[in-house]
Amino acid sequence: MQLYLVRHAEAIERSEGLAEELRHLTRRGRKQAAKQAKRLKKNRLRPGLIITSPLIRAVQTAELLAVDIGKETVVAADACLAAGADTDAVMTLLRGAANKMSIMLVGHEPQLSALAAQLLGYEHVAPLAKGSCLALSWRPDKPERPAAFDWYIEPGKKLVTSARKALLRPA
Repeated sequence: MQLYLVRHAEAIERSEGLAEELRHLTRRGRKQAAKQAKRLKKNRLRPGLIITSPLIRAVQTAELLAVDIGKETVVAADACLAAGADTDAVMTLLRGAANKMSIMLVGHEPQLSALAAQLLGYEHVAPLAKGSCLALSWRPDKPERPAAFDWYIEPGKKLVTSARKALLRPA
């Protein structure tokens, strides 16, 4: 199974009086997500399922991605991807969806980088950039390292095929 970890695109800044779950994408964030979707489609990325955090900025990112990369793609929200959620719940979700060809998870930092580290068997990885996509190959038969690095792409940058360059850079 192919697994894609996507950090939501640029959202409005935190402010007093605005609930965290109501922060939405900026105009730049919407353009960023739409442009990234076109790029991912060009790279033949076709997830059968997009699971997103229920927070508005992640749902908006997932919907913008789905418009271009997956006309047949199902988009669903799951609280295990909400900001501050535990990565063990995501691991359980992935084990239950192992029969899918490809899944995209749209979420937040620091959960996504913690999940990537857990999947790859690393102590830690650098935070994923806003609007970026990390592609992994799911290998449930290898519990120590249940995923292998395929590539990483940030909006407006070249696709990186080296795990060292993509994930082990300084924060």
